[in-house]
Amino acid sequence: MSVIHYNQDFQVAETNFKISEKATELVKKFHQSTDGLTLKNWKALSEILDYAAAAEQTIAEQKVYISNLESLASTDILTGLLNKQGFEHELTHAIERAKRYGEDSLFAYIDLDDFKVLNDTYGHHAGDLMLLEIGTVLHKSIRKTDAAARLHGDEFGLLLTKCDIEKAKERAGYLRHLLRSVSVKNEGKDLYTSASMGFAVIDENSKIENILKIADQAMYKNKRERKKTLNKYHMS
Repeated sequence: MSVIHYNQDFQVAETNFKISEKATELVKKFHQSTDGLTLKNWKALSEILDYAAAAEQTIAEQKVYISNLESLASTDILTGLLNKQGFEHELTHAIERAKRYGEDSLFAYIDLDDFKVLNDTYGHHAGDLMLLEIGTVLHKSIRKTDAAARLHGDEFGLLLTKCDIEKAKERAGYLRHLLRSVSVKNEGKDLYTSASMGFAVIDENSKIENILKIADQAMYKNKRERKKTLNKYHMS
């Protein structure tokens, strides 16, 4: 019976069949612990290992596919920001960091003013353009440690981390100020927007439902006070 001992170049020099790099390493290890393999068994083992390598590649591709699906599940399709599900995941991490490291964060809830009027007057295409531009501004204006989301319709959320709460409020106020400069062209006309904002501090005792509720109430209070003073850009 012909016995083939391990040769690094064997698969190229002696046969027409091909085995993967990982399979070659496995065969090498097998040879180091035996006297050798018959050519027939070598071919059979190589085919099995190739099949296993192909299966492993398929699994790796499936993992990438699943990862992409998970990303899509947490991303707002229009703006590319996080959606509510993805943002609540970030809020959960912020609460965990507060418990573990004493690191407080700030949640800023943003609601565009009179967005329904814009939609009704100029159409949903103009509204989508405005939402897309708002998303672009928020995405470009936050740090890697922060998060921005489109929570629903014309409602957005910011998570500002690793900074003093008062400074975080100043940053959020600045971002709100930036939104005043956002404009989109619709049939030759420049359309602008403004926004109301409310805050909620995230600490070790926070719960997601309370964070959203507190910020939502603060945002509506801000909206009412600005309407009373007829100052479209007042921050209470």
